[in-house]
Amino acid sequence: MTGRRLGLTIGISAIVLFAVFWIGATIWFFGNENPDRLDDREWVAEAEARCAETRDELDRLPQARDAANKADRADQIEAATAVLAEMTADLAASAPGGDDGELVALWIESWRVYLGDRLAHADALRAGEDRQFRVTVDPERGDGVDALLDAFAGRNRMPSCGDPLDIG
Repeated sequence: MTGRRLGLTIGISAIVLFAVFWIGATIWFFGNENPDRLDDREWVAEAEARCAETRDELDRLPQARDAANKADRADQIEAATAVLAEMTADLAASAPGGDDGELVALWIESWRVYLGDRLAHADALRAGEDRQFRVTVDPERGDGVDALLDAFAGRNRMPSCGDPLDIG
């Protein structure tokens, strides 16, 4: 084996060992379970069904992005937000107990902040301000509250329970 080939072999081996080390450390440290995954899979299935029902109801409403003017857009956002608020209240009322309940409570609080952001946007439209929809950013995570909704819904396989993306 030439010196160049030996150096290449050692370099590739080092990279492979480095990758195996970090993959192993990640699996050992983090394990298979995501800390945001709910154990109560029955509640998850019921929540997904409730959220899917809400999505269907939102689909039947006029879309805010299709509004003729700012006042109509504000009305449409408020109508959709009322539907989402009802869903959020239902999810909160049916929340499981224990650790799952604590996680759901944090998620519900994110929903409440998001709903407030939607209403603030409708108010801004009524005041004549035509701006992009802005969501509250979680100071600890640095993510918008909409991303937190989507992440929790995704981790728990509740795709209908994320941001409805209806404001546009």
